[in-house]
Amino acid sequence: MTIMNYCPKCAAPLTTKFDGGRERSACPADGCGFIHFGEFSIGCAGVVLQDDRALLVQRGWQPFAGSWQIPGGYVEHDEPLAEAVEREVLEEAGVTAVVRDVLAFRHLLGGPGSTNMYVVFRLELVGGEPKCDGDEIKDVGFFTLPEMERMEAVQGLSKWAIEKALLVPHGRGLLRDHLGPGANRPGWQLFGVPH
Repeated sequence: MTIMNYCPKCAAPLTTKFDGGRERSACPADGCGFIHFGEFSIGCAGVVLQDDRALLVQRGWQPFAGSWQIPGGYVEHDEPLAEAVEREVLEEAGVTAVVRDVLAFRHLLGGPGSTNMYVVFRLELVGGEPKCDGDEIKDVGFFTLPEMERMEAVQGLSKWAIEKALLVPHGRGLLRDHLGPGANRPGWQLFGVPH
């Protein structure tokens, strides 16, 4: 957990304030209103299918170097979530794919004041052939579930997400709702149950 001594908005020394049922670091400066609610990160990953085969990448860096997983990574603080997963798939696997629906999310408490949300999308392949940089990602390809059973170190969450994508009919996950509240606001994305 990062210890903050000064307000990131106005640089005033932080104090504490009881808010939301607990003591939190807060800015005492008039008109600022900053309250530190903890450290959060958002990760995303994409299941990209080609027939009955799923796209996997082999990690080249720690942690878990050598393991196979669906492509994904962290969402930038100013990046729409759906764009982040499309970017990660392109960066890690060299293919262009577009978001179709949300299959699942995982919530992880990483320690005091820190948490991570990991959203798994189903994407539709648009084009390109799988390729990797040979450094961060050592290998990439499309594999069937039986092939994955014979591979070493396929991550369990990735296999689970692929099984869901193969079993749940296309478009039965959470869909992007372009007509929902706030649909015309910059940076707003809403995913919900299909009609």
